[in-house]
Formats: sequence, C-alpha cells, structure tokens
Amino acid sequence: MAELHRNYIAGEWVAGPESAKNLNPSDTSDVVGEYARADRGQADTAIAAARRAFPAWSNSSVQERANLLDAVGNAILARKDEFGRLLSREEGKTLPEGVGEVVRAGQISKSFRGEALRLAGEKIPSVRPGVDVEVTREPVGVVAIITPWNFPIAIPAWKIAPALCYGNCVVFKPAELVPGSAWALSELIASAGVPTGVFNLVMGHGSVVGEALIGDPRVDAISFTGSAATGHSIAEKAIRRMAKLQLAPHRRGSSLPQAYTIALFRRCRNASASSRSMTRLRPERTSARLSMRHSSSRISNTSASGSAKAPSSRTAARCSSAASRGTTSRPRC
Repeated sequence: MAELHRNYIAGEWVAGPESAKNLNPSDTSDVVGEYARADRGQADTAIAAARRAFPAWSNSSVQERANLLDAVGNAILARKDEFGRLLSREEGKTLPEGVGEVVRAGQISKSFRGEALRLAGEKIPSVRPGVDVEVTREPVGVVAIITPWNFPIAIPAWKIAPALCYGNCVVFKPAELVPGSAWALSELIASAGVPTGVFNLVMGHGSVVGEALIGDPRVDAISFTGSAATGHSIAEKAIRRMAKLQLAPHRRGSSLPQAYTIALFRRCRNASASSRSMTRLRPERTSARLSMRHSSSRISNTSASGSAKAPSSRTAARCSSAASRGTTSRPRC
C-alpha cells in the first residue's frame, strides 16, 4: 500500500477521514501516491489554527518572513528535477515544462523574500497645519488560497509567498486532481520552520473543504484561480459577508487568425491546460496545414525529456480534434 500523504494542520501532519490515489494521466497504471482528503471539521481546525497564529505572525519581523521565504525558494530550486518529474507525472505536461514551472515557483518565493525587506508606506502633509497623514500597509488576516490543476506548483507559489511575506496566515486548498505538487511544496514550507498555524494544507473536495473556507467569517480574504463558473459562485458568497477577494477565473477566448504553427503551439503548450490556451479557431484556409503540422508532432510519455506534447488523458484528444475540425474547446479547471 502506498504511503499516505497527510494534511498539514496546526503544525502537524494529520490523516483525513478518507484518501484517494493520485494517478498519472498519461499512464493510469502509474500511481503517483495516496493523499488524504479533509472534511469540514479539519478545515475548521485549520482556520482556527491560522486565526490563533495571526497576532504573532502579523507582528513578526520582516527579516523572519524574508528568511522563511528564502529558505523555501532555495529548497524548491535544489529539488527542481525531482519536483518537475512529480509535477509532470500527476498533471500531464512535458518534463521540460514541469521542471520549468518548479524553477519559476522557487524564483517567486525568493522574489518575495526581497519584497519582505522593503515594505514601504507613505507620509503625506495634511492641509491642516501641524498634521501629517501616514499610510501603512497592514496584514489582512487569514487568507484562504484555492488553486487549479493546470499549474500545480507555480500558482500556489504566486499566492502563498506574498500572503506570508506581508504577515498573513494561510489555509491552502489545492485542486484535488493534483495533490502531489501541493503536498511537496507544503512539506518544504513546514521543513523551513514556518510557525505553527501560519501555514496549513487541507486537501480535499471543493464542495466540502472549499465551501468551508469560503463561508467561514474567520477567513478574511480568499484568493482563487479556476473556472469562471466557480469564481462567480465564490464571489457571490464572499461578497455577502464582505470578505476581501482576488479572482483569476479562466476565460473563454475569441477567434484568432494566427498562423498554423503558432496556433498549434498556443493550443497544445502545457498539455493544453492554460488559461491562455486558444479556445476557438477559424482557420478557413489553414485547417489542412494545421492537421499536417499536428500529425508531424511527436507525442510521448510526460516523463520523457524530449516530449513534444504530453498525452494527458484530460487533454490529449483535444489537440487532435482541433486540428481536424478547425475549432477547440478547453476543459474547465
């Protein structure tokens, strides 16, 4: 039986009430690992831990936060090949893209290490004599971070690093299709010495864990990337209780009369799983060329270092059908 990868809550690795196998989409006989799934009770415990940790972390020194982010960034870069292979196995993109995404995640963490050391405010003279106006930037509080499956380590890094940099506490819920990269990143954050409760990982269903995070008044802010439909639902619920909100919903594209080589790249890079992937094409005079170009592209397992495209079971058929009929439809994340 595969080792169970647990959730990280209040400084401890804890099993969930259920678990699920994480399968390689380009080779479904390859079990990446088994990962715990949290319930509402564990989501509640994670939120409570983050809330307890917030007073101390929000008043921590900028050097302490910078040191944490620097350590995380260095650890990610040191294991880029290992994590890149894991990412490609579970998400379905080519190995070079997987390694590249991991490198980007490490760079993001180190970039915010620098930002932590140059937090700035403003001092403005008032129109009233002897009075100055001082503007400072304060931590928001507990931030729920909900991420998609198409960039399973870069997007979490984009959200987690700035949240920790500016003194917020995090409850992180990754997409249930790609828990491996999220767990690996979380393990590095825990090993880097993050204080208890400042960072929490709750893997599980969006309908269970996600709903618990969105509706809890102890969660001060929500950062979400995913489908437009889910983003609209989150926005409606967050606005009801006036929670701060950052959304990056995946949008539908428009007709793009691109050359066929560029069109194929735009459609099939990252195994077609990008919010910037082409979603509609009208190649009245180029469909034959697009089909020829697609037929000459080499498809192999995601772990192959020279793969031209990754045959993810979630996305592989879409490139082929796009070339033959001159239109595409991207999956919703």
